[in-house]
Amino acid sequence: MRLDGKVAIITGATAGIGRATALLFAKEGAKVVLAARRENKGNELVDEIKSHGGEAFFVKTDVTKKGDLQRLAKTAADLHGHIDILVNNAGVLKTYNFIEMDEATDYDMIFDTNVRANFLLTKEVLPYMLAQKKGSIVNISSIGGEVGVPNHVSYSASKGAIRQFTKSLAGELAPTGIRVNAVLPGLTNSEMVPVGSDFENEAIKLVPMGRAATPDEIAPGILYLASDEASFCTGSLLTIDGGATAL
Repeated sequence: MRLDGKVAIITGATAGIGRATALLFAKEGAKVVLAARRENKGNELVDEIKSHGGEAFFVKTDVTKKGDLQRLAKTAADLHGHIDILVNNAGVLKTYNFIEMDEATDYDMIFDTNVRANFLLTKEVLPYMLAQKKGSIVNISSIGGEVGVPNHVSYSASKGAIRQFTKSLAGELAPTGIRVNAVLPGLTNSEMVPVGSDFENEAIKLVPMGRAATPDEIAPGILYLASDEASFCTGSLLTIDGGATAL
């Protein structure tokens, strides 16, 4: 019960890494506030968590809409009186040829989801954390923010931005008692990267362990950084990639 009694907001919570994190956090005692666009999936996850004795609430959220992010933070605070953990997980992946890039779908949509949403939701949550002089923010970046990924220029650039967002904000907030860290997953199976997809088949060639991760293998890293066990970690980038960036 490493998160016993803590209130955690998780974006992109209905699939992949977000879903695995929500289930693990609830198992560890957190009161999870789940944010995603798909209401049916969100309600199903709430029911699953409650069936195992956990506590969860779903807030339908489009992270590209500032009003939705404001409502998400306020709902979590109104429900529980405080916010202890924020996991900025929502993200999108887009494959395209740079020379043919469409600004709206290949750039704006990716940066609005992967970067702008993190900035805006963090700003909404911070007043609650500052009031209690304690909090943990975990951003989900990617090894794509460290190494170049051809045909995924916007995705790689957005995840690189989250690396620096994490480090810069960690330094700014360190005196306040609020920690800011990031997890950098490598190739991970999800709705964005299905098992057996062309993307997986190509990317797996660069993974020394010879396979993709499951979301359940990424979630424990997020749990560690969110928990008080990581009380002396801020500005840290935890890479979980099967050795892809080791060589």
